[in-house]
Amino acid sequence: MSAPRMRVAVWGDSRAGINFALRLEMAGHTIEKLEDPAQLDRFDALILAATARELEGAVGDVEKHVRPKQIVIHTSLLAGVEALDELETSGCLTIAAAPLGDSYAVGTLDEVAETVIGLLLSEIHQTAETVPAAQRAERAARLYYAEMLGELSAWAALKAGIIEDFMGSSFDLDAGDIIDAYPAAVELGMARNYRDVARMVGEKKNMEELELWAVRKEAPWQSNS
Repeated sequence: MSAPRMRVAVWGDSRAGINFALRLEMAGHTIEKLEDPAQLDRFDALILAATARELEGAVGDVEKHVRPKQIVIHTSLLAGVEALDELETSGCLTIAAAPLGDSYAVGTLDEVAETVIGLLLSEIHQTAETVPAAQRAERAARLYYAEMLGELSAWAALKAGIIEDFMGSSFDLDAGDIIDAYPAAVELGMARNYRDVARMVGEKKNMEELELWAVRKEAPWQSNS
């Protein structure tokens, strides 16, 4: 069973959200970058392409313009579906769906939302996984570290001429979420390695915010916790 073709708006510019939208577009859905939240009545669904720290503001931007039964999805692993509570009380079908590599961490409030995201993920050849709220930060820190290492490994292999092209998955990470997962990395005893790879990824991917954050964290006068 395939999900109906939908007109999907994207509000924000997080990598995870934009990449999710592009995958849905490849599956046949119509994707549009939303210029004005007042235009939301033209869409079946909305992707909030926002990091965890941006979500509250994004919800506030669209709260007065959503309509009952409209599908709203956010894509940050550091936040659950409860981050969309204000939209759920407006009658929206709210979903959290964050990339985990070969699957998505999914949070829903009812069976209808669970069915909807299940169908959408099947269309982009992904599966749903439940990550309890208490485990999200730790899972995020481990995942972000692994994905950053993978990005650096691919870059090094290209530079060394070992491979000619990197055909791996798209890089879904945003500076804000990488930074906000750092306290969990500290708890896991991987603070120094996490900072080091974040600095290198920030440099290679032109993510200035991430690179500067990592450099400041490495400075001897800074607290590394």
